[in-house]
Amino acid sequence: MPLQYSFEITPNIDLDNLDGLLKLNPEFISITDRNHDMDNLLQSIRIADYIHANSSVDVVIHLTGIDKDEKGVQEMLDLMQQHDIDSVLALRGDKLSQNDTAVTFPHADRLVEFIKQQYPHVNISGTCYLNSSDEEMKWLRQKIEKGCTNLISQFSFDANDYIDYLNQIEIETPIWFGIMPVISRSQAEKMLSLTHSTAPDELSVLMNQHDDDGVQYTAGMINKIKQAGANHIHLYSLNNAENTKKIINKI
Repeated sequence: MPLQYSFEITPNIDLDNLDGLLKLNPEFISITDRNHDMDNLLQSIRIADYIHANSSVDVVIHLTGIDKDEKGVQEMLDLMQQHDIDSVLALRGDKLSQNDTAVTFPHADRLVEFIKQQYPHVNISGTCYLNSSDEEMKWLRQKIEKGCTNLISQFSFDANDYIDYLNQIEIETPIWFGIMPVISRSQAEKMLSLTHSTAPDELSVLMNQHDDDGVQYTAGMINKIKQAGANHIHLYSLNNAENTKKIINKI
């Protein structure tokens, strides 16, 4: 099976970069934002409308549950339906200060279940975590049982994390492996800090020798997990079409 790609963008992408990404013919483009509220959804919908008008690429909108009740989720999904958006990435979202028992959707599986019941035609994707604990695997299986049909993994800068997950996972749901491109030393260090990860030796050497060229490293990671059996790659484009194109050209 040929390797399939999808891209992740944020709503502040400019049209030149969006057009450049569309020319690469991804299977879908997902639109994310830190604040999953109605104002940000309207921004995402404007981007989705443009994608629909200028390509046949599917659009996936990120939707968090922990900060919403049933009415709030329905309002967002109803608006998406009006714009022919039938795919969502169902997320729990960052924990609130209040106790999780006080919210409607304390875990993503509850959100998946609600969407599937109320909007059975909507395609629901979910997230999965490399190096998953038993607890994380429990929630993952529940998301799948309740209607999640695709998965997007968290990212890592170590190809072995993806390969180990491929070898250990015992589910048949398609997994799109999230890949964060190495753009610069400072960007890689920031991402490593956010994920509390350590850099593999190969990346450490790269960061010490090259300040701004990680295309080869990123493409090398993708090639390794492709050889291990991965069929789907989800590239965090960082709204940069040229860099994304360079990576794909090296696969």
